[in-house]
Amino acid sequence: MQLSIIILDCKKYLFLTFVSLILLLEINVHPIHAQNLTLASDIQEKSFTTSDNIKLQYLIGGSGEKTLFFIPGWLMPAEIFNAQLNYFSKDYRVISFSPRSQGKSQIYLGANLAELRARDIKELLAKTQTNNFTLIGWSLGVMEALDYVHRYGIQGLNSLVLIDNSIGEGSPPKATIAGNSGKMTTEKFTQYAKGFVNAIFKSTPPPSFIKTVENSALRLSQTPESAFAILRKPYAREYYRDTVYSTQVPIWYAITPRYSEQALLMSEKHPQGEFKIYDKNAGHALFVDQADEFNTDLENFLRKSN
Repeated sequence: MQLSIIILDCKKYLFLTFVSLILLLEINVHPIHAQNLTLASDIQEKSFTTSDNIKLQYLIGGSGEKTLFFIPGWLMPAEIFNAQLNYFSKDYRVISFSPRSQGKSQIYLGANLAELRARDIKELLAKTQTNNFTLIGWSLGVMEALDYVHRYGIQGLNSLVLIDNSIGEGSPPKATIAGNSGKMTTEKFTQYAKGFVNAIFKSTPPPSFIKTVENSALRLSQTPESAFAILRKPYAREYYRDTVYSTQVPIWYAITPRYSEQALLMSEKHPQGEFKIYDKNAGHALFVDQADEFNTDLENFLRKSN
């Protein structure tokens, strides 16, 4: 009799454990519909050649008096913003580009100087005759958007959107890049880059989308030192903080919880600064994980500020 009770209890435990696992998977795995991340037919892929003869790829579409200009993060392609390009092209002109060595842009093994990457943004804005725009930077793109503003000012800039990176306020967040990253072998970098791609999503994007992002992240796998050199910026944190506060346009800071302290300080100090914390089922690429919510929030911000 006692043995029967033990067996029944074990079966009950196993059943409850199984149910818990199923619920956990339902909570944490959020597949994204492929059509949301498949580029709409009216978005065109184009390229231009920079003043130092580097060919850069960009995506452009939509129409309207105002332009949304997207800057992706470290090693990421222009296509990372597909959900935003599709959604906003109905009311805005939209542009997303792949910086040097990223996406389908030309691989560049020279010195990835901060001023060079900022100049690329300026030259693409000129090439596309963009002079009434919102600059939207994600991850490393936050730093590069602020660097552009510091160097070239706010002429033509309506507003600024900064997505999930430090803006130099408060306590420095813990670094997420390996300390000896510049000395990686090709094999180790390949593993690292694939892990990095998986880690930025809390959802499950379609395989074709993941492949596009992964291919971009692996373009410098033969020269890992060139990949990590892109991250090196010659400025103190205060460079970015001071740029935020000297930029007198509306700013929206869309973040995950690790940047909450910086967001609160920014909203207190910047007269036109707003923020939103995405704390449910949103990873670093929160605009992919929570594309519908992010797009609605961004649309509301644009309507208020522009």
